[in-house]
Amino acid sequence: MDIRWLDEKVAVCAQIAPHHMEELARAGFRTVVCNRPDGEDPGQPTFDEIAAAARAAGLTVTFQPITSANMNMDSARAFADAVGGSDGPVFAYCRTGTRCTMLWTMAGILAGKPKDELRDAAARAGYDMASLLDRLPG
Repeated sequence: MDIRWLDEKVAVCAQIAPHHMEELARAGFRTVVCNRPDGEDPGQPTFDEIAAAARAAGLTVTFQPITSANMNMDSARAFADAVGGSDGPVFAYCRTGTRCTMLWTMAGILAGKPKDELRDAAARAGYDMASLLDRLPG
């Protein structure tokens, strides 16, 4: 797994497998957020498979499948609620980690964080959010 931290509470990653849940729990994560719709790619584990393994490892799990059609400030609020409701670090994943980072960035705007801070944090994790931030208010 290529886990990339966006801030002290949220890390993102590309697609994971059920067998990764124990490792995530040992690493201190408390919540797993899946931002990938089922069936996006052949052979991709379903959310139900991930969720069962996550719960067995003692992790809370949230399914928030994101596509370009439902990526909006409401989905950013839902992501922020999942992060805010976690009693520890949150691990979010999608196909590449980009959608998770976009949600985190949008949630940051909703929380009033400076655009430069969000842009720099995403860039340190390897994600370019400049064009997204240019389109967002704040």
